Amino acid sequence: MIIQMNGQCTEIRNPERPKLKPRVFTFDYSYWSHDGFTERRDGYLEPETTTFADQQIIFNDLGLEVLDNAWKGYNTSLFAYGQTGSGKSYSMLGHGVNKGIVPLVCEELFSAITKKRAEANEDEEYKVTFSMLEIYNEQVRDLLNTSTFGIKGGLRVRENAKGGFYVEDMKAVGVHSYGDIDAMINEGTNNRTIASTVMNATSSRAHTIVAINFSQKFLGEAGDSMTRSSTINLVDLAGSERAGAVGAIGDRLKEGTEINKSLTALGNCIKTLAEINLKGKRRSHILVQFRESLLTKLLKNALGGNSKTIMIAALSPADINYAETMSTLRFAERAKAVKTLAVVNERPTDKLIRELREENARLMEMLKAGDDLIEMVREANAMSETLGKKRKFELAMCAPQVRRMEEEETNEVCVRMHNVHNDTVFIWDRNKFINRKHSMQEMYTNFMNGEDDWDLPKDRDPFWEDPDTEVHLGSVYVNLQPLANRTALEDSLEVTYNRRMKQGRLQVAITPCGKDGKELTSKDKQEPEELVGYLIINLFNVTILCTDVT
Repeated sequence: MIIQMNGQCTEIRNPERPKLKPRVFTFDYSYWSHDGFTERRDGYLEPETTTFADQQIIFNDLGLEVLDNAWKGYNTSLFAYGQTGSGKSYSMLGHGVNKGIVPLVCEELFSAITKKRAEANEDEEYKVTFSMLEIYNEQVRDLLNTSTFGIKGGLRVRENAKGGFYVEDMKAVGVHSYGDIDAMINEGTNNRTIASTVMNATSSRAHTIVAINFSQKFLGEAGDSMTRSSTINLVDLAGSERAGAVGAIGDRLKEGTEINKSLTALGNCIKTLAEINLKGKRRSHILVQFRESLLTKLLKNALGGNSKTIMIAALSPADINYAETMSTLRFAERAKAVKTLAVVNERPTDKLIRELREENARLMEMLKAGDDLIEMVREANAMSETLGKKRKFELAMCAPQVRRMEEEETNEVCVRMHNVHNDTVFIWDRNKFINRKHSMQEMYTNFMNGEDDWDLPKDRDPFWEDPDTEVHLGSVYVNLQPLANRTALEDSLEVTYNRRMKQGRLQVAITPCGKDGKELTSKDKQEPEELVGYLIINLFNVTILCTDVT
């Protein structure tokens, strides 16, 4: 055997060069599940040594984390990658009494729901829907609706601005107990596309995605109704091995070709995302090719979007599989570098309430840690009044956009300066205020000492701010998705300050035009996929008008 686990480290030895030191890869967990177990009478494989990791150990480490994130309102994804016969489906779905992560997650989810329902009031509500699909030969099949198997080209994958890619006409079945889900899992598993290969007598020839949509309605801390939702995606990828290694011919060869195409696309996406994070590049400047396959489209959120994601790399310890095992380890190492941007899924009103509470708590903590700033603001106001400057200072929580720092995500404590004389308002960051405060102190000292030249010209007056100074009124985000379809965009959008305070409205009209400057007609409009590989030169007629500015 060429694999050995030591704590978080996975060591692999090259069987053709046994004198070389093993290559070491480090992950969050490294599990050994090849031997070191005993089989109970009921068929369950329990540890006989401390090195063996049974299904329950893996669930406790990974499955419970998936559930914890789901309860908090995050989308979560867990997918298994590796060659045929390495244990992907066993880890995800299990076999017999050795239940995998999918059934154990579902069982624990309903166990927790049952306990909460027993203690819940009438305003609390929990809903779960279940769906199961496979991607076979670059076609999507609904494993809970076998009639979709006959649809030419499979079910269509669409995209919307908010939810990303989704499968059109996908069947999502409401479930009320673990028994319901267990029946669905068995039904879907029986409908999976499997075939015999040299490496596995029951090899899955398709990627399988189980989606559990979980929504919860409950009372918040203030007694108001709150709603959260999350999607748990559990993905069992088809084998990643080379066609020659599995003895693939005929249909098996065609299947393997499509599998490898989609896994190559997945590898390319992960490589690009890893480079973005490792080299600190801006994601908006680099195109990640999610559209290269149906698999990467449907895993877009799991890889680089709104999801907390776990990857299982299944390995074969056999020396004959050294090349495939090394390939899997390298893939996992790249995936380890990918960072996703998960957010809580909740109603806009609930999100606003939560953010206000979090922001208030954070502001209080910052103020406690910076009592000197509070005192400096008081002193600045006192000096302004004594010197007759008619300026009023107060602390304010400012969004990154206000401070011209689009890359940051957190608000900061700033100082709001209000010119009472002409009713103009400016935002100063902490450093600017402190620097001005020192100059104010010097001016105030000169005044108290009776010096005639205490008052300074405007360009040197620390209380002065040029009325023509640019002020950030608010922000608005314009969804340009229609332009990808070469369709005109016309919208009226609310401009908000710090994501909440309404500042005005932005009227936007963008019309795609041809090279001659004329508007495109309906026959010129195509789906983005149909435009791949063509040089498209578009001109746009753009009209932007800001109204009702406060």
